[in-house]
Amino acid sequence: MPQHSERDSAVGSRLAGWLGVGLVVGSRAIAALISLVIVLGSGYAWATYRSFTANVTHVDAIDPSAPDARAPDLDGKAENILLVGDDHRPANASAALLAELSTQLDGGGTNTDTMMVMHVPADGSKATLISFPRDSWVKVPGHGLNKLNAAFSLGSRNGGGDRGGSRLLIATIHDLTGLHIDHFVRVSLVGFYQIAKVLGPIPVCLKHASVDPYSGTDLPAGPSDLTPKQALSFVRQRHDLLGGDLGREIRQQYFLSQAFSQIASAKTLLNPLKLRDLLSAVSSNIETDFAGDGLLKFAQQMENLQSGNLKSATIPTTGTPTIYVDGAPVSIVAVDRAAIPSFIAAVVGPSAPAPKSATPAVKPSATPAPGAAHDPAATHRPTPTVTPPRSYSSTDCIN
Repeated sequence: MPQHSERDSAVGSRLAGWLGVGLVVGSRAIAALISLVIVLGSGYAWATYRSFTANVTHVDAIDPSAPDARAPDLDGKAENILLVGDDHRPANASAALLAELSTQLDGGGTNTDTMMVMHVPADGSKATLISFPRDSWVKVPGHGLNKLNAAFSLGSRNGGGDRGGSRLLIATIHDLTGLHIDHFVRVSLVGFYQIAKVLGPIPVCLKHASVDPYSGTDLPAGPSDLTPKQALSFVRQRHDLLGGDLGREIRQQYFLSQAFSQIASAKTLLNPLKLRDLLSAVSSNIETDFAGDGLLKFAQQMENLQSGNLKSATIPTTGTPTIYVDGAPVSIVAVDRAAIPSFIAAVVGPSAPAPKSATPAVKPSATPAPGAAHDPAATHRPTPTVTPPRSYSSTDCIN
């Protein structure tokens, strides 16, 4: 991956904006996957791996007929894993559990609120997490322009189910970035909550008090130890946050940096009961295309991963305008498509193919009101919004 240097100041300054250096990670699926990697890598789960995989839900997410499809198993090459956290609440969720989550049944709908691609080189010594804001205005193959978090729901319609949803989301991200997706991991809102219950209180610190009735967040300024319910509210909040959707990503990144330390701490790794409970929570709440020993091989591939070798990057954006679709206002994140190829090259190296088109020429799925730009990223190019480089320590406070 290209490095920031004095003689490459122009490219380097842009890369520094894209990449958050250090342990800056985020999302429910990231929490599940990192928990899994650490627990499997600890040696505890090797003897119980078969019982673990029996609890994992398998989804045929990788389309073998896709033009860029490869064999689904690990092949010793770099891997791109799509990690998804969604708002789905299972139909059999009890009233008590829904009350704990401060939510209701969702009627079967699913919105993928958190989407990241984890890029892992063959030696597994480092990883980069590419974050995609949920409100990114993108071309969804076969469905015109829409928010990125609608792709899974659109693909799952008409009998498509989780298979159709995951495949359409993968196709959408591939169309936008040119990245080949090797594997898929998904965890629900309930799954995140169950994992948080096992981990116990997560320490965070806020610069200002935060009260948001939409997510249920109610935290004072200064340090707090989050309960599982508070942890869920903390990563879901986007109201009363600077930047809205983009602000929530920063919140998630900060939270998971704290959670990672908790997962990797001696009080977790040296506690057989906690390891057992963590493994059970992860295995019961993830959906993935990994089959057979795939997850175990992936854990082995990442056994050399150190916290300082985890980086994060958010795709380039140009702002958060409001557009009009069928006369109704819609708040979106405008993607800087022209910057995507250089962004991908900087993050994963020049081997990734370029996106098929910088500005998709597609018929919109809904007609904007007169005078409104349906695809703002294609019509103006302000300075891109980027993720500032940042490492978080246990004493850091955020908004």
